[in-house]
Order: sequence, then structure tokens, then C-alpha cells
Amino acid sequence: MQVSRFESKPLRKARDGMAMFADEASAHRFLERLLWPDGVRCPRCRSSARVRKLNGASTRVAAYKCYACRKPFSSLHGTVMSSSHVPAHKWLQAIYLTEGGTRPMRPYHLHRILNVSFKTASSMMKRLGRASAQTASGSGNKGPATRSTVTLAICRNLPR
Repeated sequence: MQVSRFESKPLRKARDGMAMFADEASAHRFLERLLWPDGVRCPRCRSSARVRKLNGASTRVAAYKCYACRKPFSSLHGTVMSSSHVPAHKWLQAIYLTEGGTRPMRPYHLHRILNVSFKTASSMMKRLGRASAQTASGSGNKGPATRSTVTLAICRNLPR
């Protein structure tokens, strides 16, 4: 791929970051590495020994079942992205573009970039803003929050 000399480095960097979450499978792989660095763990009973991935034809992407408590879950369980019809890769692209909700961006621009409705982009921005405000107030840090800490906190159990 040849880059024109008029294309700026931040634009190329953003395009590379967006490509990191190009599809659902890569988004869920990223979330699994972020949420469970030591292996998949049930969010309800905290068991890791009896957790298996569901690979059926009608199951969702990255669906797991804990055979200790007999409950299904996914990597979106308990996050800001749960109970949302927006795919995980679009959520992660929004988090990347807004730097975890700390970088101001208008919903119109997000709607155009992610190819979602304006109402969906507004809802996503509200959720990300609330999560980043809660993270900044509860973190105890005096300085600005970094992308990795905000993204990690957004992906953890935060109220919607």
C-alpha cells in the first residue's frame, strides 16, 4: 500500500489502529487478552477450571459456559458494551478513536466513521463519557488518564 505524501502520520496511525479491530473475532480476541491475561475465568463464580468455549452453529462469537455454575457468558459480560446491539469491534474502534472517552469527538463524526446511525453514535458517546468520568474520579490519579488505563477500566465491570 502506497501512502500519498499528503497523508499525515496521525491519520495513518488511526487507520492502523482501526484495522486492529476489523472484525468481531479480532475484537473478542483483544478483549479476552485484556480481561483474562491468565486464562478465561467465569465472572459469576470466578472458576477457571470448568470453563469451556461454545462452538455451536447458533452460538455467538466468543461465547463460553461455566460448568461449575452452569451459566453462559462472553467477554462482553459486565462491561459498558454489554446489552448493546452494536458489535464489539465498533465499540473498540469508538474507544480507540475517542481515546477511551477522554478525547472530545462529535457523534456526527463517529457516526460517519463507524457507519452506525447518529442515535447509536450519541448513545455510545454517552456511555463512554460516563465510564471515563467514573474511571477518572475513582482512580485516585491526579494526572490525566492514559488510553490503556481508561480502556481497561471501560472494559471492566462498570455500570451502564
